[in-house]
Amino acid sequence: MSSIDEFSVQPIDQRLVVLKKRQRHLMIWFFLSSALVLMTITALFFQKEFVYRFFDLSMHVQTLDLPYHVQDLIPFKQPVDYFFNLLSWFGWLFIKIFVAFIGAFLLLRWAKRLNFFRQRFQAWTLRVVAWIIAFTLLWSGMSYIQYDWQDETEKAYQQWMSYKNNIIESQIAQDLNQSNASATEKAYVLAQVALLHDPIDRKTANIYVNQLINAERNNPAQFQKYDFKPEQLWVMQQQLYGKSITLMTQPLDLRAQQAELIAQIVNVVLWGLLLVTIAISTVLYFLASHLKSRRNRIAHQLDA
Repeated sequence: MSSIDEFSVQPIDQRLVVLKKRQRHLMIWFFLSSALVLMTITALFFQKEFVYRFFDLSMHVQTLDLPYHVQDLIPFKQPVDYFFNLLSWFGWLFIKIFVAFIGAFLLLRWAKRLNFFRQRFQAWTLRVVAWIIAFTLLWSGMSYIQYDWQDETEKAYQQWMSYKNNIIESQIAQDLNQSNASATEKAYVLAQVALLHDPIDRKTANIYVNQLINAERNNPAQFQKYDFKPEQLWVMQQQLYGKSITLMTQPLDLRAQQAELIAQIVNVVLWGLLLVTIAISTVLYFLASHLKSRRNRIAHQLDA
């Protein structure tokens, strides 16, 4: 091949390399945008519950709230030290963000010491992808630790509340019967147990919630002394009847309306984000496919 031919072919080879890099970068952004699409779809399913939890409300009973006089009945040891209290939901969220964010940079820095990764981290897009993967792995690991930490307590609660046919079979009901708790306090606890049962024992829950409603109506002053959590009473009434019935829960309807409004706004924003990310992913995919076809066509012409 003459020098003139080499001069004419070399720029085309360089062009193929550039096209390949562009295609690879587009595919990386395509996978990132696709991951964002999946995250947005997941957020659409859970955003309403998350917003309600932000207002200290819920769509259904999720945890067992025990009155002060009943907490002594718990037959298993609860972790009550300050460190465990710190690792609440928001505490764990802060820790996971901090560990995953800083740890991802440290892992990336350590990986650069290896020749295998050093060659591949020359492109900033690959460094971003590697950082995201490290962040995800660290976040998943911290989440596993968080739920594994809580697993023993959760299993103990489930065993304490479990029953097959009648709530009286549960250990918690037997412990309540042997205690000095009032009938109203027993109804408050057992109503939650029935709603936490799998499947939900609506018939039993309805009996105990009606007992609570009558107790508040007949003697509101005494009912307030029990120090029941209004949000829990609100959730039980909403889950069974779809509305607030008693004076203690009705003021929470305003908070629920605010939560519902924000949830609707978040839902619209997420749907908009979903449509945008889907459009971006589609454009990136077709651009990457176009560059691939163009590169293959040029390579075919060179071979010919």
